[in-house]
Amino acid sequence: MVIDERIAERRREVRQQRRRVRLRRTLLALIVLSAAGGLIAVERSALVGLEEVTVAGTERLSESEVRDAAGLELGRSTLRLSLAEAERRVEDLALVRSADARRTDPLTVSITVVEREPSLAVVGDGEQRVVDRDGIVLLDDAGDGLPLIELTEAPPAPGADVGEDPALANAHRAWRGLSGPLRGEVVRYVAAGADELELELRTGERVRFGRADRIDEKVRALGAVLEDVGDAPVEVIDVRAPGAPVVVGP
Repeated sequence: MVIDERIAERRREVRQQRRRVRLRRTLLALIVLSAAGGLIAVERSALVGLEEVTVAGTERLSESEVRDAAGLELGRSTLRLSLAEAERRVEDLALVRSADARRTDPLTVSITVVEREPSLAVVGDGEQRVVDRDGIVLLDDAGDGLPLIELTEAPPAPGADVGEDPALANAHRAWRGLSGPLRGEVVRYVAAGADELELELRTGERVRFGRADRIDEKVRALGAVLEDVGDAPVEVIDVRAPGAPVVVGP
């Protein structure tokens, strides 16, 4: 009889332990469901609805152009916004080098852009553009005060890469490869083809440069010729074969 009572008591303890475990699991599930329901309710409420998109870093672009490109809908939950996608859309603008979008508070997103800087003006067939250091065609602009690349055909449209036009790509590659002082002396790049490039110096001399290869050799050859001729009148300097430059007088 004693043994039977102990067995019964043990069974009661086991049943109570199982009930306590089930109760804890049930309470935990209710807490999780309640929290999830609360999060869903908050996410769908106006408490986190986007109220403002601020823009910083613009000079040539307008803030509205950046907001439109970002495509962030006011009123939409900030918890559901894809800021990486917004950054990508803003960076698709020709003038934008990079964009950073982040939540500054539950109701506001801030977009900071870094714009591309025009480095060269490009003209051809009555059309004009500006190009940045990386070779991205930016916009329709005369580029006053910038070194000029002249093409025989219209330059690529804004947003394109200079690689779409072999003559422009060759001129841009030459511009990037020139040493600082010499680059500052070139006021015009006449690009008639992929390997036909002529530079016009500030002092009036024309330099037949050809393809933008062996640039360091060509720069050294040009510097040596300019030093040798001194003040003597020169019309054309041909450095296409830098080992044997040719000088043509007036």
